[in-house]
Formats: sequence, C-alpha cells, structure tokens
Amino acid sequence: MTFETSAADPRRLSRWLWIAGLASILLGLAGIAFPFLVTLAAGLLFGAVLVALGVVQVLRGLLSGDVAARGPTLLFGAAALAGGAMLLLYPPEGVLTLTALIAAFFLVGGMTKLLGAWQLRDARMRALGLAPASGRGWLALSGALSLALGLLLLLGLPDVATWALGLLLGVDLLFLGMSEIALAMGVARAADDGVTA
Repeated sequence: MTFETSAADPRRLSRWLWIAGLASILLGLAGIAFPFLVTLAAGLLFGAVLVALGVVQVLRGLLSGDVAARGPTLLFGAAALAGGAMLLLYPPEGVLTLTALIAAFFLVGGMTKLLGAWQLRDARMRALGLAPASGRGWLALSGALSLALGLLLLLGLPDVATWALGLLLGVDLLFLGMSEIALAMGVARAADDGVTA
C-alpha cells in the first residue's frame, strides 16, 4: 500500500509553519518587551498545572484501590497541590523559586555538557577504539553558555527573578519562530522544485 501526497500538502504545511512561526515571533517579542508579565504568567500557569496534577494524584491515591502505592501517590499529590497553591497564592515568591530552579538546571546542564565534551576528546575516543567525535567544540560551547547563564541567574537573585523567565521564554520563542519560518521557506522551495521537475 502506498500513500501519495499532492503538491498542495507541502504548501499547506508551509502555510501553517509560517503562521506558527509568526505567532512564535510575536509572542517572543512580547516576552522580551514585557518580561515581568510573561514571568508572572509562567509562574501562575505552572502553579495551575501543579494544582491540577495534585488533584489527579490525590484522587488516584484515594480511588484507585492500589493499596501498595497509596501512600507515595497521596504524598506526591499533596506536595504538588501545596506547591501549586503556593505559586498561585504568592506569585512573586513562586517566581523566585522557579528562577532558582532554572538556574540550578542550567548549572547542572552546563556541567554535564562540559563533562560530555571532555569525555569525547580525541585521545580518549581512540583509546576506546572509536573514531574521534565531531561537534565536541559545539557541545563544550553550549555547556559553557549554560553554566554562565546559570551563574548569572543564581548570582542575580532575587533581582533577576522578576524578568528572567519571561526574557528567556521570549528569546526561545523568537528563535523557534525564526526556525519555523526557515523551515516553511524550505518546504515551499522543495514543493516548487518538485512541481517544476
């Protein structure tokens, strides 16, 4: 059985990529222009997700009939409920906590990437009987940037907590939008080349 795709499918995909890309860029620019509002919204959204997760876990613990997992499930559900409620009731403190967690994530991620780049050094790869790995420098650069960003966030607390998450999310959405538009142009070009061929 074969599936045929018409020339309209790549064009439709390209159109939707353009829409998603432009929306991501606009949201990214909003995050960069209004980082405090986006940071606050992210904290409140995360709080709502934690509350919903907590309710589901507590109900699961009470109603599932799984006696062996009841205690841990109820404990996890209660912790999620408490964490979510704190984020919703005390947004500034919640944003501070989230920023500290993201700083820790960047620090651990940066150290892990640097360790990975160090383990991929040519001499070690040859000693293991493997070909030298390309891209080691990019991994090391990514690790160094993550580590630097984590340190900047951590050393900047509590002042950076009001804007850091919104700014990071805005930059991420901006780059996502640009990549979606680049992909849309590539899909459209490929579709046009296929039609003319």
